[in-house]
Amino acid sequence: MGRSSKSKRFVQQGKDAVKKHDERFPYYSTLVEAETNRSREDAVSGSLL
Repeated sequence: MGRSSKSKRFVQQGKDAVKKHDERFPYYSTLVEAETNRSREDAVSGSLL
């Protein structure tokens, strides 16, 4: 029965660790996201010319 409270504590510690890491290191997009953003930006700049 004591196991469930222990599990919740470790889950909360994991969430806090991830949150601190996210604050310390900025998010870098994945390769797929970067390629879609680049193609979208190329289409927008191409239509302006």
